[in-house]
Amino acid sequence: MTPAELPFLSIKEAAGLIRKKDLSPVELTRAVLVRIDKIEPKIHAFVTLMAEEGLAAARSAEREIARKKYRGPLHGIPVGVKDTHYTRGTRTTAATPALSDFVPGFDATVVKRLKDAGAILLGKMALPEFSFGGLTPGSYNPWDLSRTPGGSSGGSAAALAAGLLLGATGGDTTGSIRGPACYCGVVGLKPTFGLVSRYGITVISWSLDHVGPMSRTVEDNALMLNVLAGYDPKDRSSVEIRVPNYVNAIGRSVKGLRMGIPRPSLFEGVHEEARKSFDEAVKVFRKLGLKIREIDIPNMREAEAAQRIIRISEASAYHETFLKNQPDRYGPSNVRRDVEAGSLITAAQYLRAQRAREQIVREMEAVLDKLDVLLIPAESEPAGEPQRGRYNFKSYFNLTGHPGLAIPSGFSNSPAGLPVGVQVVAGPFEEEIVYAVGHAYQSVTDWHTKHPPL
Repeated sequence: MTPAELPFLSIKEAAGLIRKKDLSPVELTRAVLVRIDKIEPKIHAFVTLMAEEGLAAARSAEREIARKKYRGPLHGIPVGVKDTHYTRGTRTTAATPALSDFVPGFDATVVKRLKDAGAILLGKMALPEFSFGGLTPGSYNPWDLSRTPGGSSGGSAAALAAGLLLGATGGDTTGSIRGPACYCGVVGLKPTFGLVSRYGITVISWSLDHVGPMSRTVEDNALMLNVLAGYDPKDRSSVEIRVPNYVNAIGRSVKGLRMGIPRPSLFEGVHEEARKSFDEAVKVFRKLGLKIREIDIPNMREAEAAQRIIRISEASAYHETFLKNQPDRYGPSNVRRDVEAGSLITAAQYLRAQRAREQIVREMEAVLDKLDVLLIPAESEPAGEPQRGRYNFKSYFNLTGHPGLAIPSGFSNSPAGLPVGVQVVAGPFEEEIVYAVGHAYQSVTDWHTKHPPL
């Protein structure tokens, strides 16, 4: 294998080679850094590149492995984290002038867990200011450099697609892991609310924010979630449950599982290419033996309205100090406008939105009680195309807290060559079944193996 091929190894492949000492963490990290040096000027996926720190960590990993102190499948694997994740001694800017000089004194829990697993942190990934918005300004989609990689975890998705990392983390409040994953043709999981700690992560909305893994394959995603998931007493929303080995779901039979798909009326405004890809994915799942039926997703418009009110209200509370002490240090985005608008939401309006949320969760649970999984579009259109879908298939599950896995399901023909994807949703803490279904799809398709012609 040539050095140019190493950055496109899956985590599983690279881990196998490292464990057998057929590949060293230093060799892999250097190959990825060479790739970054060549491609990053086209993509702008990084806010901060940590090359020296990464090489030092790779040398340390190499020494540990030589002493038979192998920590697991992420040991020696180059990864990145969204630049909302606190990193001790390294700037955490959230892409805003208000935090341009902020250097945390501790690592976010997810960063600490990655480091404890032996992962090589190579950098902080690009995002829109304070994670607001579905675009990542200044970053570019590796499949078409004139288009967006999506947002807010656009840097993580673009870097994975371009071979600049083997794994990454993202944040998801309104679909910000799943959207960029779809636009860039990679895999992204929004886990169940409370499964992955958010301690040490810049906030948008305390009750809607999720943190999760991004990767190029479903199996790699499961490997990462094994490290990231688990109770954290420092996060008050963290749930204390038994965390399974998610990799055990890989290869599990999905024959006979009940899959719900939206009724045709819910596809109003969905781009023709996204709809065609979805229909083809349904055919694949039928061949895999899943039992598929059309269902209604309850109160989608009401869910979108409730999610918006809750999001900007809670964001306003978080931003109160910024607005009071440094109102002029926001960038040219609409963040200040949005958080100021959130301050105008009354307590009664916020509580009505939360009550509506409770009802929507109950109704969605009733739907999922009759299903094993739900399949919906990951995005309503390819990257950069007009957003005309009537319903938001992503933010609904930020409101309900259910897990959603975005997987690539093809490429558009018009416009040509842009990734499209589908999303697999299940009940709370049912990430295993989501991974089983996602991997079953990837075992009989090859969309996830394609790389952009950079």
